[in-house]
Amino acid sequence: MLSGRTALILTVLVVVVSMNAVNFVDGLDGLAAGVMAIGGSAFFFYAYTLTRSASSTDYSSLAALLTAVMIGACLGFLPHNLTRARIFMGDSGSMLLGLLLAASTIAVTGQVDPGRLSGADFFGQFLPILLPIGVMVIPFLDFALAVVRRIGSGKSPFHADKAHLHHRLLSLGHSKRTAVLIMYTWTVVISVGMLLPLVLSMRAVVLFWVIGLLIAVLLTFDPLRWRSGRHRKESDVLSA
Repeated sequence: MLSGRTALILTVLVVVVSMNAVNFVDGLDGLAAGVMAIGGSAFFFYAYTLTRSASSTDYSSLAALLTAVMIGACLGFLPHNLTRARIFMGDSGSMLLGLLLAASTIAVTGQVDPGRLSGADFFGQFLPILLPIGVMVIPFLDFALAVVRRIGSGKSPFHADKAHLHHRLLSLGHSKRTAVLIMYTWTVVISVGMLLPLVLSMRAVVLFWVIGLLIAVLLTFDPLRWRSGRHRKESDVLSA
């Protein structure tokens, strides 16, 4: 059981990291809003399911409400922010999305009894902590890599650069639209994969993870495109 001071520090840390993680990943049209809409949908499903299992009469949930607000904002914003965007969310919009998901996470963890955090149902009991990490895995990974990269080069963690995950996808030869779709795919695989143990057998869950990760990896590195690109370069050399 955490002390009040430790819990407060961790809460502040979760909020700050979540806000900055979404801000860091907001580098392509439709990326931040789409990732948060997908991940938020998974988190909404879990928060609502948890509320229904806790009460047969009262289905109200602050976590589900906050997540629904975030999803609605993202879906309403996306048509205007996809490729050739007409409007942009900026720092205030991306940080608001991170704040809403952090608030939902804090609210849903309050529904879990710490005294039950032991025994066979280990995964289900810790899912309120694990699921937000899965939902935010792309922003969190991008944030962590950026902080390590910038501090390692002697710069501020908030010094802008062009080495984010979406920049790396562009450097692999993907278009901006394809890079966004690839990051959507990773978000779907991880967030949905973490929910499936609640509704499917372990065999089905493992099968989903294997197929999902295989598809995501193939889309990311796209060996057929590399091969065709290599052949084009070789033909250009021979023709020259």
